Amino acid sequence: MGRKNTNSITENEGGGNSKAVWNDDLVAIYCEICVKEVVKGNRPGTYFDKIGWVNVVKIFKEITGRDYDKKQLKNKWDSLKTDWKLWSSLLHKETGIGWDPAKKTVDAPPEWWQSKIE
Repeated sequence: MGRKNTNSITENEGGGNSKAVWNDDLVAIYCEICVKEVVKGNRPGTYFDKIGWVNVVKIFKEITGRDYDKKQLKNKWDSLKTDWKLWSSLLHKETGIGWDPAKKTVDAPPEWWQSKIE
């Protein structure tokens, strides 16, 4: 959580309800914040409770300088959850494929890719 975003994108810094702009660094910071709130017990169900969201919004702004509101952060949560479900389904329901953590890509034989392309 100690990372600062050094990306040159400055949209929505300083407030307002502009469209949230996400890059890999911001997503990683956001995920780290969310994990810490889950560990604190501020996610009793499938979403954060009131205290959890207040903390996520506050800490995200402190670290990144981006004033994203709860709705923008929840939308990102929902988007990441959908992506995770797809990724998890792909890796756990398909045979013969895996995950290459170094490349951050799906590792599958050429035949598997060919069948998916067709």
